[in-house]
Amino acid sequence: MDEMKVELRQKIDEWFNQHSDEMISDLSALVAINSVRSAPADGQPYGPAAREVLDVVQAQLEKRGFTVENFEDIIITADYGPTADKLPELGILAHLDIVEAGPGWSSDPFELLIKDGKLYGRGTSDDKGPSVAAMYALYCAAELCPKFTRGFRLILGSGEETGCQDIAQYLEKAAPPTYVFTPDAGFPVMNLEKGRLVPVFGAEWEADSTLPRVISISGGATANAVPPLCKAVIEGISLAEAALLCRKYSEKTGAMLTAAPDEFTPENFNPADFSFEGENPTSAPAPNRVVLTSHGKSAHAAHPSAGINAQTALLEMLAAMSFADTAGFRHVQALNRLFPHGDIRGENLGLEMSDKISGELTVNFGVLELTPTGFSANFDSRTPICADEIDIEAITRAAFKREGISVNDLTIYKSHHTPEDTPFVQTLLRIYEDYTGEKGECLAIGGSTYVHDIPGGVAFGCGFPGADNNIHGANEFMELDHLMMSAKMFTEVILEMCV
Repeated sequence: MDEMKVELRQKIDEWFNQHSDEMISDLSALVAINSVRSAPADGQPYGPAAREVLDVVQAQLEKRGFTVENFEDIIITADYGPTADKLPELGILAHLDIVEAGPGWSSDPFELLIKDGKLYGRGTSDDKGPSVAAMYALYCAAELCPKFTRGFRLILGSGEETGCQDIAQYLEKAAPPTYVFTPDAGFPVMNLEKGRLVPVFGAEWEADSTLPRVISISGGATANAVPPLCKAVIEGISLAEAALLCRKYSEKTGAMLTAAPDEFTPENFNPADFSFEGENPTSAPAPNRVVLTSHGKSAHAAHPSAGINAQTALLEMLAAMSFADTAGFRHVQALNRLFPHGDIRGENLGLEMSDKISGELTVNFGVLELTPTGFSANFDSRTPICADEIDIEAITRAAFKREGISVNDLTIYKSHHTPEDTPFVQTLLRIYEDYTGEKGECLAIGGSTYVHDIPGGVAFGCGFPGADNNIHGANEFMELDHLMMSAKMFTEVILEMCV
């Protein structure tokens, strides 16, 4: 490494040593906001918390002297260098929205906890921590080299976790920078993002109170996370029998299944649902109902093997139980056939496929809500390049049709690939190798990021090889050293591309 490069690295190190406390403080302020997208309100297209986190970051950037542009209350941008009359040379895209915290945390997910060199809290690794790393890389680069010859743009959104509509809307009005990366995946460089298949499906039937029966199932809330919890209410099977089956299927599936009496009060008792003696429903015996609960392990839908799907585990047990032959139970069995526990390759859907560059197709059965008269559900599949040449919509529809299930909506995104030999990718790989001493290489990911539809865009950081940051799960964290090293690498990329 030449002397000028060594001197620059020393200056970057010194700058971050002086500003690390401020960086952690700014991250703490963002973690405190439960910025899950919610129902829109006036001036808050993605809900009040999603707008609040943008406002907080805008204040942080303006405090540092940067001019911030607000795009339709869903994205903010900050430019530096000559960008007025031409496209910025480099852009970093990150997001400030999060997924639900979910159960299982050892600390408050919205209070930044520093323990054993790790930063715990929802968003520390996905993607508030990386967003702060990008912000501080800009601060550092601007202080060390105030005269940029080419422009830089920081783009921070609030709708990545719910489909990236924010960045799509932004790109309809503004061209992306010439070169773009997002710190929303891992190192070294993620140059291939799988496609995505997200069908919404369901069925309806007439209510049937024949016993024994499944009354309801409530599973995951989002397609892009392995559901860690699923509950079912059943009737006509004893608590003792259900408890024995729970032990059996806990061992079989790896989920923790439990059975408990249903909570029963006169207020939630509907006499039309039951037959009983006497005319006073408040004196009727409580129905023989049992609540079954399945506890699994959450994980990102792009990596379903890292989790334990509580929903498919409970369906496997329910499908094997001695319920009456009703339309509702037949659909429970159909769902179990389509999504057997452990089938994360889509074999039973007819979707199993792979290719050398992008690997295997994966499936996560993420959402299910079943009532006495129907169900609605969706799954999330990450598809390899070879799926782009196959009619996966027809395969999916045929699989559901065989089971008497309707597909109400079906969204398909094709894969994204930036060749490894492009100069920008080679620059990122070289900087990664210089900082870490590890071999730089390009990798494929199942996740879809903000750069998915931007030609030449890649993901660079902030997850390091071998690190499991519990993204989308309980006790999400980012190692402090990894966050700081990421910010330093981002600083050098900005300086190399823009000064």
